[in-house]
Amino acid sequence: MKKVFVCIVCVCLVCLLVSCGRKITPNEPFDLADGVIVEEYKEMEFTVCSYNIKGGEATISSINKIKDNMQSVGADIAGLQEVDHLSNRTNKQDFLSIFKEQSSLANVAYFPIDLQGFGDTYGLAQISRTKLSKSHSFKLPYPYEYEKVEVEKRIVIRSLVIINGVQIAFYNTHLSYENVKMPNGKSVREAQFEYLLELLNNDPCPYKVVTGDFNVENFDEYELFENNGYNIVNNENSKFDTYRGDDSSFNAIDNIIYSNRLELKMCDMLEDNCSDHNMLYAKFKTIK
Repeated sequence: MKKVFVCIVCVCLVCLLVSCGRKITPNEPFDLADGVIVEEYKEMEFTVCSYNIKGGEATISSINKIKDNMQSVGADIAGLQEVDHLSNRTNKQDFLSIFKEQSSLANVAYFPIDLQGFGDTYGLAQISRTKLSKSHSFKLPYPYEYEKVEVEKRIVIRSLVIINGVQIAFYNTHLSYENVKMPNGKSVREAQFEYLLELLNNDPCPYKVVTGDFNVENFDEYELFENNGYNIVNNENSKFDTYRGDDSSFNAIDNIIYSNRLELKMCDMLEDNCSDHNMLYAKFKTIK
């Protein structure tokens, strides 16, 4: 009987560990000023894309179409969400090599989200015509002390990139869709927005853009940024329903946030069935 009891306890402990996952650890210190170059004003224009490429269902064919779509609008930089990299569920395909070897966007920064069961095979990527430097990943707020399978961990990645002689601080992220609360009662997405704003405010680079699938339920969620000197491409007056699915009441979930030292020249959405999201893109000009 005692052996049976011990076995039951062991099984319960294993189940508890599996369900709870690993302990959530804080971000390591990172100096956002490292590598930032603040020079005299120079006017230039550049194009940014944001693309959720449908993790788990990507194929060589779909990634090639995604690459072609970004090149067709003259993208200088692009943020990709839901990137499978050498994962079992996509037959260990190296999708990032398509950009590195077959496109003008040959500079790649990839960071895994480190989800249970995925390790380093699923994450976010940034691609660029020119070299990316000081690339770094920051963990976003998470509602529990230990990882839970039903709530994905999230990250934001940031790189510095020089385009047409001007340095840009380039961020890419994918926020939570789960309606769960932080210990302080705030929604997890609100806490993630606040952390992202803190990063942007502490970044001394004057030209900042953030691409992402923000999983918002309405445009009101961006007020935190709009009230603090930032703007959004996808908004009430210029709405793009980028999500192609029919399981959401609000489909304008992809966006590009930009600092007030950038002027939006144009923006649009490129529709294509190579993903469950359409590509959002925008052209900016630097201003004084």
